[in-house]
Amino acid sequence: MTDVCLILEGTYPYAIGGVSTWVHALIGGLPEFDFSLVHLAVRDGRERVPKFDLPPNLREMVTVEIAGYQQPYQVARWRPGSVNLPQAKVYHALSTGFAGLLAGQIKEQSGRPFILTEHAIYWREIAEGAMEVECGFQVIRQMGHMEVAALRRHWTATFRQLARLAYAQADAIVTVCEANRRHQLEEGAAPDKCHIIPNGVPVDEFAAAAKRAPFNECGVRSRANGRPRVGLVGRVVPIKDVETFIRAAHLLAEWLPEVEFAVIGSTDQDVAYYRQCRRLAEELGLNGRLTFTGELPPQECYGELDAMVLTSRSEGQPLAVLEAMSAGRPVVLTDVGACRELVEGMNQADRALGPAGFVTPPQNPQATAEAVLALCRDPQMAVQMGRTGQRRVRAFYHQERCLAEYRRLYQQILLG
Repeated sequence: MTDVCLILEGTYPYAIGGVSTWVHALIGGLPEFDFSLVHLAVRDGRERVPKFDLPPNLREMVTVEIAGYQQPYQVARWRPGSVNLPQAKVYHALSTGFAGLLAGQIKEQSGRPFILTEHAIYWREIAEGAMEVECGFQVIRQMGHMEVAALRRHWTATFRQLARLAYAQADAIVTVCEANRRHQLEEGAAPDKCHIIPNGVPVDEFAAAAKRAPFNECGVRSRANGRPRVGLVGRVVPIKDVETFIRAAHLLAEWLPEVEFAVIGSTDQDVAYYRQCRRLAEELGLNGRLTFTGELPPQECYGELDAMVLTSRSEGQPLAVLEAMSAGRPVVLTDVGACRELVEGMNQADRALGPAGFVTPPQNPQATAEAVLALCRDPQMAVQMGRTGQRRVRAFYHQERCLAEYRRLYQQILLG
């Protein structure tokens, strides 16, 4: 029997991304606990190859497959089948949806405690345009516009109800920011169960990997080829709204012909959307100016960027932003989830540090382009914002701080 069984949808250890990086750091950073893991994934026939070196204290890993599409009423009745699940002292689900549903079922059967951590609010992501959830389960399939709108409302209501069920069953409810906590409370989460544990990153690793300041402090020409580079770091999926970044890049290319652009992240989670984004880039004349790199190790993402952009329609507290800030890169983020407090500060002491970039409205290419243009035209401001972000992460989002909070929570739950 392990101390903690993590239940997660998709992600670790078979995909690179924010949640996967967080899980790897959690397990490896708490060696005093033995972990097991239940990986929920759609039945797609693909071979799953770990993309991480598994920590020695990860003792057991079980995959539970889910049918790729079901009706909403079927989801609420879902069961894992005849799989032998790991035995653990506490079960820790990393989302509502299928993960929270399974953790609640295990609690009902075994009486073991159930911890819930929400990085993002599932039902809100569906409402904002997500076509599938982390495990690859499709909530929207290609069909007519009216049918999509009706289905989206139906699936939003279904996953909202699953969230309420998880909040009622969980012994502790954790999220990463105050904006998410407000949503949890509005959906019935008991205030005395709710905790905020911000994400954390190893700031020194990212600072060391970024060997130069953005824009070289002395002008817009900064990289070896003399061209500044602006990048979006995130999966190429609708919820990240990569199309808004592409449209912003088109505007910037007209204003500053020397700027280059990159989309850094997985392109295989929604191949149709990736193709749509590539077509848009071609139609807007960005061939040769905008590169889709695919997945890169996190420490390799930021050294060649001068500014990091995120145009998401919904977020929790994106690790990619904390990584970019650790590397001293100014950021331009949409006003969703915890993004504003990452840029401007979450309390008086934090806000006193100053801004780490700019916040823009979602789905607004013009505002995004203008914010990046301001950074390009004032390199000294860009460098100062990058340094502010780095100080903010050191003070409030260091990885050791996050690990200490989870160590305390596990000890509290395990000791009863």
